[in-house]
Amino acid sequence: MVTEQEVDAIGQTLVDPQQPLQARFRALFTLRGLGGPGAISWISQAFSDDSALLKHELAYCLGQMQDVHAIPVLVDVLRDTRQEPMVRHEAGEALGAIGKLEVLEILKQYSTDPVVEVAETCQLAVRRLEWLQQHGGEPAVVGPYLSVDPAPPAEEQDVGRLREALLDEARPLFDRYRAMFALRNTGGKEAALALAEGLRCGSALFRHE
Repeated sequence: MVTEQEVDAIGQTLVDPQQPLQARFRALFTLRGLGGPGAISWISQAFSDDSALLKHELAYCLGQMQDVHAIPVLVDVLRDTRQEPMVRHEAGEALGAIGKLEVLEILKQYSTDPVVEVAETCQLAVRRLEWLQQHGGEPAVVGPYLSVDPAPPAEEQDVGRLREALLDEARPLFDRYRAMFALRNTGGKEAALALAEGLRCGSALFRHE
């Protein structure tokens, strides 16, 4: 059992800009693994940092923790236009990952954000929450990577049809993401090559994922 003092020591490393970035990342992922209000508090404090990469990972970890205590800080980050687009995008994705309907309206509001990556992310998060509502919660089958993804994997198992869905830019982004995560879970050369083809698609957010 980790003590509050030990959590605080890890948190101090995370928020200390004098520490090497790799040490701060180790502190972040340690706090993610520990969970709880203390860990969330320390992670939240680091959003004032200068590193957009670190702040992106802060938001990612809060989403993966799926703890409702993280919702207020993630909403604040999403709303804060002084934050870099990649940070705001990840805050929106994290709100979708937590999976609570209470954030549906704020996500709908930012689905028309002038920053296209933020808007697309919030549109995806809205679709994920609606999917969860329609299907009674998280997907029953947990993928091999134990991650909370922006969209549940498609039920389709044929790699060729999944590739077709992935690369069809006329399809809704949510459906293409579902194909993406189904390909990732399937694995193998054919699936990997299909995902690689997606790097030629238009959406920067899609290529990032």
